[in-house]
Amino acid sequence: MNSSISTLPTPLPLPADAPTFLTEHLPSASATVDRPHITVTWAQSLDSKIAGPGGKRVMISGPESMLMTHWLRAMHDAILIGVNTLILDDPRLQANLLPESLAIPPPQPLILDPRLRFPLSSRILAEWNERPLDRGKKVKQPWIICGDDVSFGKMEEVESAGARVVPVPLDEKGHIPPSSLPAILTSLNLRSVMIEGGSKILSSFLHAPTRGSNTSPSPSTGGSGVLVDSVVVTVGPMFIGDGIGVVPEGEQKGLPPLKHIHTETMGKDSVMVCSVE
Repeated sequence: MNSSISTLPTPLPLPADAPTFLTEHLPSASATVDRPHITVTWAQSLDSKIAGPGGKRVMISGPESMLMTHWLRAMHDAILIGVNTLILDDPRLQANLLPESLAIPPPQPLILDPRLRFPLSSRILAEWNERPLDRGKKVKQPWIICGDDVSFGKMEEVESAGARVVPVPLDEKGHIPPSSLPAILTSLNLRSVMIEGGSKILSSFLHAPTRGSNTSPSPSTGGSGVLVDSVVVTVGPMFIGDGIGVVPEGEQKGLPPLKHIHTETMGKDSVMVCSVE
């Protein structure tokens, strides 16, 4: 729909109190619009669950690691989730735990939504519409990545409500292939993205073997053409039991090898940073 190119975000130096184990490794210094950096991140219990039964939200992260997550968001140009996570959790996708005095702009919200089921009642859209003075400073317009076969009328309805619609080709299963994400980011002038979930989104990106043909592998960002560059996992000291796993049942095979970069204890939680080999 909207074919305008976004303004390239200006990198801001993060303050000294930003976690050094993040600033030293994420995103890669070699990240560019033509070769964007892709980080996959989640919080999990000791039994590898990221949500309760039916995807019910469970507070896994303590205040220290939650603040770390908001620093991580501020370090990326964009933050991406699937539409199911948006419908279930209605997240704001901001870095609002950081001190307002830092004046760090929020990441660009991206929603993967092949059928364009984006709820017009979502908080992320309401805040964009209701806070015009904060646009670009504290809130950003949600950008919805949908299939190019969605009806023009539906796209027009969502854009009229205040969001931006970005139609892209679907694969033979009607999905937005993860391997197309670098090209999508490049077209939107975004150099880096933080992928937060949910489970199906995390699994699809972790299983994706290569980048799109418009990018070339870089030895400094995860090996020979792998899609994901970095993995950041927060582990909380709890068991959830019956719930949603990081990887859906039956998709445990084919996950990429990881190289450990750093482990940090933050309050009750452990945070691991890895690169994908």
